[in-house]
Amino acid sequence: MAYSKSLARVDFEQEALKLLRLAKEVSFKKSPLSYEHKQLVYQSCIFLLCARIEDYTKSVIEWILYNYRYKSARLSQIPENARVKALVEYQNTHFRNYFNQGDERKLIQNLSLSKGTYQIINDDDNFTNQIKVVHILGTNKYPSLKNLKLVFNRLGIEDIVKQINTFARKDLMTAFDSFLSLRESIAHQSTSNLTINDIKRHFDNVCIYINHIDRILYKHICKTSTSKFWTS
Repeated sequence: MAYSKSLARVDFEQEALKLLRLAKEVSFKKSPLSYEHKQLVYQSCIFLLCARIEDYTKSVIEWILYNYRYKSARLSQIPENARVKALVEYQNTHFRNYFNQGDERKLIQNLSLSKGTYQIINDDDNFTNQIKVVHILGTNKYPSLKNLKLVFNRLGIEDIVKQINTFARKDLMTAFDSFLSLRESIAHQSTSNLTINDIKRHFDNVCIYINHIDRILYKHICKTSTSKFWTS
C-alpha cells in the first residue's frame, strides 16, 4: 500500500498553515501593527508550532493504538518494545514501593499472575487496552532530540534521528534543533528579532521533519503490523 498521511499529520499541517498565514498577514507593510506587536506574533507562532509538534506525537500514538484495538490486532502484531515498556510500567510502581518499604508480601500480591498484568506477553491474545499512550509518551512529550529517540524507540524504531537524516538526505535535525533553540530563547525572553523569512524557514523545516517522521512510522507499522493498521 502506498503511503498516506496519518490523521495526526493532516491535523498538524492544517494548524501549522493557520499559524503561518497569521504570520504572513502581520508581515505586510499595510498591517496596522507596530514592529513590537509583529515580533510578539512571530514569537507566538514559533511557540505554538512547537506545541503542535507535541500534539502530533500524542495524536499519532493515540491513532495507532486505536487502530490496533478497533481492527482486532493480536498482541504479536504490536511492536515488541511497546509491549515491554507497558509491562515495565505496570510493575514499576510496585517495585519502587518494595525497594522503599521492603514489603515482599505486598509485592507478590500486587504482581499476582491472576491480575492479568502479564497478559501482554501472550502473542495470540487480542489487543484491547493493554498499552496506553502514557506508556509510550511518558514524561517525554517535549520534542527534544533526546525525547524523540526515546518515544519512538518505545515503538520499536531505533534512532529515529539518524533515520530522519537518511530519509531527508541532509542534516535536517540540526535545522530542527535550531528551531527548538529559538523556542527556548523565546520562552526565556532572550530571542533576537525575527523576520517573516525566519518564520517561513522554520515552518518549512518543521513540516519536512513531520513528513519524515510520519513516513518512517508508516513504514515501521507496515513491516511490524501490516498496512491495515495505518489506515483509518
